[in-house]
Amino acid sequence: MKSNALIAVLAIALAAGGSAYAQKKTTAQVLTPQDYLDIQQLAARYAHAMDTGADNGNAYADLFAADGEFVGPAGPPTRGHDALAGLGRTGFVDGHKPALGVSHFIMNHVIEPAAGGATGKAYVVLVNIGEGGKPGGEWSNTGGHYEDAYVKTAQGWKFKRREYIPMKSERRAAGTAPAAAPAALVATKAATVAPKPAAAPANTLTAQDYIDIRALANLYAYGLDSGAENGTGSVYANIFTEDAEFHGPPATPGGAPFNAVGREELRKFAIPGRGTAYVRHFMTNHLIEASPEGARGKVYLLVIDIGREDKPTSVNMGGHYEDVYVKTAEGWRIKSRNFFRSKSAQTVAAEAAAKAAR
Repeated sequence: MKSNALIAVLAIALAAGGSAYAQKKTTAQVLTPQDYLDIQQLAARYAHAMDTGADNGNAYADLFAADGEFVGPAGPPTRGHDALAGLGRTGFVDGHKPALGVSHFIMNHVIEPAAGGATGKAYVVLVNIGEGGKPGGEWSNTGGHYEDAYVKTAQGWKFKRREYIPMKSERRAAGTAPAAAPAALVATKAATVAPKPAAAPANTLTAQDYIDIRALANLYAYGLDSGAENGTGSVYANIFTEDAEFHGPPATPGGAPFNAVGREELRKFAIPGRGTAYVRHFMTNHLIEASPEGARGKVYLLVIDIGREDKPTSVNMGGHYEDVYVKTAEGWRIKSRNFFRSKSAQTVAAEAAAKAAR
């Protein structure tokens, strides 16, 4: 009898424990595919806002909930809209903003449901592109990962908390003071914010639209690098509409900018003979927004020359694209793409040759 009673007690306890575990487990919010996409867009928007200091830092501050905070590697957390806007103007590393608004390359974004919203992790590395007259770009010593908590507000998904944890570094020491921001950059929020023009009505994008546009932009790199489809460039050209336009700066000072209109001209950009193993264009931080014509986007680019024949791997150049996407009978296509480039290795070499010839 005692044995049976003990078994009964254990069974009740285990059942209660299992029920408690199940209850605890189900407290996590259920995330829809759109939630995952919206959180990914939040993270992409973070890189653009931090690198450009847009809207006097307010574009950065607006990514956080009213009670949200950023935790850096040193000093107390940054809380409140004005303080976060100040951080958006100065950055959290050394108060330096990249010359072309491209530096934070964020990848490997993992999102998980959690009580009250979601949590996430993402890798980050800062790349110095076209800085100080150096060719192409160079890897910085700043990199690590973010640990996030996200919350869904009336304005959409926001950061409840974002902590930057640098590589090969201990977590911030409690009570240590943050580095002082340059005085010229610590302006108050209201003084320099220009009124925003009224926006035209935008289309509504579904989760599938976001996925399709992302796939389109990713296929761009494969089609361009490999000259895919037997070297004809058709994969690359067919990413665009029939009447699409592509514009970019000259490769060297004094050279002609590159402009292409229509698929036949675009097809020439995909260099044949490289083969499917050729890899050079690395893109991330793809920000997509609904617009009257369909959608608009921005995406960061690094052109990396991976080491071959005893040559070390190097950053050739970088920059960002600004796109217009439209939905056609063939699906989503790029209607226009503008490339904003850093100095490339070729640019710097040409500048040095021109200087020597004077």
